[in-house]
Amino acid sequence: MESCKHEVLTLIPIKSNKLRCRHCHLTITEEELAGGCCPECLAVHKVRRNDFEKITAADSGTTRYCCESCGMVIEC
Repeated sequence: MESCKHEVLTLIPIKSNKLRCRHCHLTITEEELAGGCCPECLAVHKVRRNDFEKITAADSGTTRYCCESCGMVIEC
């Protein structure tokens, strides 16, 4: 098997569709939320809260690269 030095890397953008409740900090996808209120706040505090912030790629803490030579995905 040939050893690749991964000299040419391409940044793989992270697409995030996650939201974080500003009150209880529950992280949920937009699809799971479906335009409703925070299920955690409703279940625990009996309060309907719709105050969410969108989680960006920078918040995820992981950067992914793809080696142009061998196709390996590298996370750091």
